[in-house]
Amino acid sequence: MKLILFDVDGTLLDAGGSGRWAMTRAFEEVFEIPDGDPFSRHVRFDGMTDPEILGQIASNAGIAEATLRLRSTELRAAFLRHLDRRLAATTDKRALPGVVELLDRLAGVSQAAVGLLTGNIEEGARMKLACVGLGGYFDVGGFGGDAPDRAGVGQVARQRFESRLKRLIPPADVVVVGDSTEDVKAARRNGYRALAVGTGWTPKDAILDQAPDLFMEDLSDYGRAMQFIFGTRAGREG
Repeated sequence: MKLILFDVDGTLLDAGGSGRWAMTRAFEEVFEIPDGDPFSRHVRFDGMTDPEILGQIASNAGIAEATLRLRSTELRAAFLRHLDRRLAATTDKRALPGVVELLDRLAGVSQAAVGLLTGNIEEGARMKLACVGLGGYFDVGGFGGDAPDRAGVGQVARQRFESRLKRLIPPADVVVVGDSTEDVKAARRNGYRALAVGTGWTPKDAILDQAPDLFMEDLSDYGRAMQFIFGTRAGREG
């Protein structure tokens, strides 16, 4: 059994910046900030979990951690409300090249389980997937609210599949597909293999510096991705 865990933003889809926009608007609404863009503009989103991003924006805006915790439920609801509206209005959202074809082929392999390893909170991840027609591919995964960092999210994802399948999954049989240095680092920390793609916002050289088991510019050559997942083929560049 191979477990393939996909990141969402920059790996499976491009939501046209909807997540950053919605998070900024949520801060403006909940904390009555006239303009939240200066506090979110330079925050790194790629490879981070939503709680980490929220913490950085709050810090930039001078919002104390205790205040952020106190308003977290309200902030989460506002974020999801703004995200839903923004996704509906965004015309350039899309599934990334080769993604549908790869997922369709994985769905036809009995010895493959497909899930998520994402920094998005679950509701946000599912909104984004649904808006580009990918909602039906993923039932289980690890999400931004499950652990303090992406490596922990990867552990939770594997444990959920082990519970679902009622069997242990060796770390070497897990493949992480992601577009950031943090995806590769999370894979390494858990003993998983890493398939990195260049469809996100992390510079290619930065990803290659982390020595993923395979790097591909995108997933258009889904046959090569399948060969890597189920075989031994590896290489630093696609």
